Amino acid sequence: MFKTTYALLDLLETVDTVKGRKKLQKTVHMLQIRKNPFNFDYQYHFYGPYSSELQIEVNSLVKEGFVIETKMDETYVYQITEKGKTFKKNLESQFKESVNVEHELSQLLNRQSTSLLEMASTYAYLLDNGYEPSEAKNKCKELKPHLIKEMDSAIKFYNEHIAN
Repeated sequence: MFKTTYALLDLLETVDTVKGRKKLQKTVHMLQIRKNPFNFDYQYHFYGPYSSELQIEVNSLVKEGFVIETKMDETYVYQITEKGKTFKKNLESQFKESVNVEHELSQLLNRQSTSLLEMASTYAYLLDNGYEPSEAKNKCKELKPHLIKEMDSAIKFYNEHIAN
């Protein structure tokens, strides 16, 4: 029941800080594609794949004091709190199998620009929804004309780090 909560706290503890709701959404989306312990439904929105379930979970973690959400300029910043670390540790003892996220991949995703993650996540979403790679690339150009400069890097990133 709490595996997703644990996984989110593990992600935040691993990366220390996530700068931006969009970055958090795209990071979790790509970790989920890699079979990390997330199970959110994603729909396509203007900024690419978006999960209202993920946002509700994050809001709940903030409300409980497990995660702190601050606003710097126009960007929301997320960090796990000491209370969140303690709760995570308590949850960990209840699981029979590991539910950790891929730490190296989490850190790598967090170091990428939000625009690259938006394009890579959109490409991945299209592939997961039945598009062939060339069709997904063309659809990304249509959906994200403002991010075309990120296209090749995003697809390369997806192929090297996300695709199974």
